[in-house]
Amino acid sequence: MSHDEARRREFEGAADPITLSVIYNRLLTINKEMGITMINTSISPIFAEVHDFSCAICDWADRIVAQIDGVPSHTASSMEAVKATTSYFSGDIHDGDIFVMNDPYTGGTHLPDITIIKPIFFEGALQFFAINRAHHGDVGGIEPGSYSPKATELFHEGIRIPPVRLYRNEEPIMDVVDMIRINTRMPDEFWVDIKAMVASCRVAERRIHELLGKYGVKTTRETIEEIHQYAERRMRLEIEKLPDGTYVGESYLDSDGFQDEPIRIRVAITIDRDEATVDFEGSDPQVTGFVNSPMANTATCAYVSFLTTVTTPDIPHNEGAYRPIHISAPVGSVVNPEFPAAVASCTLDTACAILEACWKALANVLPDRVPAGWNRWNGPAITGIDPRNGGFYVMFGFNGFGGAGGMNGMDGRHYIGDGIDLGGLIAPNIETNEMDYPHITEFNEFTTDSCGAGEYRGGCGAKYRIKMYDDTPGLVMFGDGRDHPPYGLFGGQPGTVNMAYINEGSRVEHLIKAKDSLQLRRDDVYTSYPSGGGGWGNPLDRDIDRVRQDARNEIISRQSAEEIYGVVFEPGGWDVDTNATKVLRKELKSKKKEGAE
Repeated sequence: MSHDEARRREFEGAADPITLSVIYNRLLTINKEMGITMINTSISPIFAEVHDFSCAICDWADRIVAQIDGVPSHTASSMEAVKATTSYFSGDIHDGDIFVMNDPYTGGTHLPDITIIKPIFFEGALQFFAINRAHHGDVGGIEPGSYSPKATELFHEGIRIPPVRLYRNEEPIMDVVDMIRINTRMPDEFWVDIKAMVASCRVAERRIHELLGKYGVKTTRETIEEIHQYAERRMRLEIEKLPDGTYVGESYLDSDGFQDEPIRIRVAITIDRDEATVDFEGSDPQVTGFVNSPMANTATCAYVSFLTTVTTPDIPHNEGAYRPIHISAPVGSVVNPEFPAAVASCTLDTACAILEACWKALANVLPDRVPAGWNRWNGPAITGIDPRNGGFYVMFGFNGFGGAGGMNGMDGRHYIGDGIDLGGLIAPNIETNEMDYPHITEFNEFTTDSCGAGEYRGGCGAKYRIKMYDDTPGLVMFGDGRDHPPYGLFGGQPGTVNMAYINEGSRVEHLIKAKDSLQLRRDDVYTSYPSGGGGWGNPLDRDIDRVRQDARNEIISRQSAEEIYGVVFEPGGWDVDTNATKVLRKELKSKKKEGAE
């Protein structure tokens, strides 16, 4: 098969598959260049190192057309921000404008996720929007870092920004800028990072002008329509392969920080020929605490569940792929709250729980594609005054990453982060972290036996300890997974639960609640034990040599190798006692069968 023939098959139905491929991949390259610009021009470690931002391009009809550089929790919600902006400024959008917004109730997710939107004009007409959504270190609110377990309404969580014009004629509107800046605890850093977001959007504008200059408006627009249609066809073809029916999944959050009762998220996914309905009826009502998920966030999680299991990774992540998926959630529920419910933690553990419920539902029809559970967030925000320079700081505990769930044919990855971000966040360099913040890292290493056992085991969490040398640091914990560990699938075992301590092992040891706010002192020590991922399949079916390698590498203990995996080693070494292993595995399988009966 020739290269041209292969392309025609890949983009079957397109009038000009070569042009479609070139333009689409050019848009993805623009996304990547936007991300590089953001990393190189921002000053906050959460952007320059952790990569907690996403770049996207929407077309003239507010439809997301390309997104590759970013975290999955922003996959579709950026499109909702553009829709809110164009609705608010209908007929009043001009070349040289740049808009900003973060309102969770008009297309945002939570307040720290600031969205910058730049309309791109060419030949006098609006053609595209460049978008950068980024999680800022502080946007005001009760607690530094803008996560507050005490928050009971959105007003406690920071500044709420509806769609607002931030630049006119490519110049910042400084009264608007200053109004936003003074509502943050780090106004100078905030403004530099906003300008980095703007710079990334200007890169997109320049490259899209080049694209339109080469191919022309007519060809480009026709091709964009075909990109949406291609993604829609791909998604419909994959959904159509699934048996018609309704499939249910449930997951739970430990609590909202005010009540100890678990919070249920329930989803029913109905497959009807080439369309899917994702219905969250039966999920619990909205709660007092900050775990409520606005609709843009909930929809994104549902889309991610399909993009990670129903289709293959090369499908365009655009509006066309979402057309066959219809999402509904009861108004006033934890997955579609009414204003002014608090929402700060929605993009972390609530998003993970929504994704898990969808995965569990899809596991009924796609057992070979759905993973076991990933870890949930177990990191704090630590804030204070750096004694080296007298400056205020906000540090998020990204080094406390957990593990991914195993799936058919593949072990879960170690130290990769929470489920909804799917490895999109990057753990910062330890040495750089110590330069940025007044903390000393004592260890950051895999935790033996944290991974859920299975034919394909979960990935390990990485325990993490820091000692603080500023005088009065504050700590806010906004995690989950203390009571509900990452689930196992098809006989696999769950991963460990999240745990965290202050001054572990001392006479003043304190177990931190999953949602908590603490005032610390100089020389206090914080230790995190994030969960490992869940296992997939019966551990007694795991390849014996893989068990041996895991034990040698201290991923699992010798005791777990024998008691859970049924693998016996020769005394004092790592050679497998084949006969003893065969006998033990037979015995353990028999006991498991009797227990099931």
